[in-house]
Amino acid sequence: MKRNFFLLAALCMMACSPSLETPTGESVPDLGWLFLGKGPYVLQTKVDAAPGPGLLEVTTDLSQMFETADVVLALEVNVEADSSLCVNLGNLEPGFYEMRLRDTVARWNIGVRPDAVVSQPDAQPDFDDFWAANLTALDRIPLEPEYTVVPEYTNDVRTCYEVCYASLGGGISGGILSVPNAPGKYPVCIQYMGYGAEPFYFDPQANPERIDYLVSVRGQGIFKDTPDWIDRGLSSKEEYYYRGAFCDAKRAVDFAASLEKADPDRIIAWGESQGGALTFVAAALDSRIKVIAPAVPFLGDYRDYAKIVWWPVHEVFERADAEGIDREDLFTLLSYFDVKNFAPRITCPVLMSFGLQDPTCPPHTNFSIYNNLGSRDKHFICIPTCGHAMWLEKEWAVRRDAFLTQFMN
Repeated sequence: MKRNFFLLAALCMMACSPSLETPTGESVPDLGWLFLGKGPYVLQTKVDAAPGPGLLEVTTDLSQMFETADVVLALEVNVEADSSLCVNLGNLEPGFYEMRLRDTVARWNIGVRPDAVVSQPDAQPDFDDFWAANLTALDRIPLEPEYTVVPEYTNDVRTCYEVCYASLGGGISGGILSVPNAPGKYPVCIQYMGYGAEPFYFDPQANPERIDYLVSVRGQGIFKDTPDWIDRGLSSKEEYYYRGAFCDAKRAVDFAASLEKADPDRIIAWGESQGGALTFVAAALDSRIKVIAPAVPFLGDYRDYAKIVWWPVHEVFERADAEGIDREDLFTLLSYFDVKNFAPRITCPVLMSFGLQDPTCPPHTNFSIYNNLGSRDKHFICIPTCGHAMWLEKEWAVRRDAFLTQFMN
């Protein structure tokens, strides 16, 4: 969705479970712009707009890339002198909407019953066979990791290494590893990286009671090459970039479990954006992961993705068009790498966070994954004012760490 909003409302982070309902649909301060209960809904907020009357349009998220967005409500409203706005929205269908006040003065997103958003999996009949064959091929490849000590991030508490090992199809993956020096068995925290994110090194003084592992899939992280991985290898599912990258995510679990000091019963994983997608996929492909905390996950629901925001799907469209690939053939290929199609295979506990204003991995695509999870123990956290940069939200880090810690003890 387009990001053209300037809002004055001070909204708190909200943690909730899909079963939570409010007695009315009112947007009270601790709920922000996310409605969890049954309607009719009342929006109360503050906006950066001059006092007085104006037109408020409520448009569906799934029409933002249309030439003209689908307007489901057009209401004459009044902005009060203190910049407050109170609007009766009635009974909106479950989903996400962009609010447009006076056309371009203020724009922001609201959500209605995200746990009821429907985006059915579209896995091909051979989806399971395809991934089973990939994992069989991966298992035949010796891990044989190579370790390089990083002295600047090593002390008497933990030792830091850069690691690399072979993966599917001759690809190289690995990452940055920090291991306690004291003897014993430790939980392993696997962190998957965002799309093109820069790698970092762990503070050796921090977390002395766990092993930290920051994963670099092929061509990214410590192996970073040219950008734009998402449109590589569109000619076939065997050549597509994420076939190897998803296997790299699984291989990271193989590596973690192989560590001498690792407790294989206490492997956890988390990540943001692409890291959130890789977290979901790794948990689907390897049940040794006991709990996950993905944030603003990428790579979910390609068909609907293309209706909400331009990047990345339209960039993929452009490459496919240049290579003469039919649009339906493209979507068939992408369905093998759509995280929502992995979701039913995930059964471990899950805590997912999303930003209601996310212009990169919009909430609909997050919930196309979440609502298809096989996990019974699943929860989500919404930060209503957050866009895509969940890693900057201190509240998320606190809630995530508290959730994961209970599975590491």
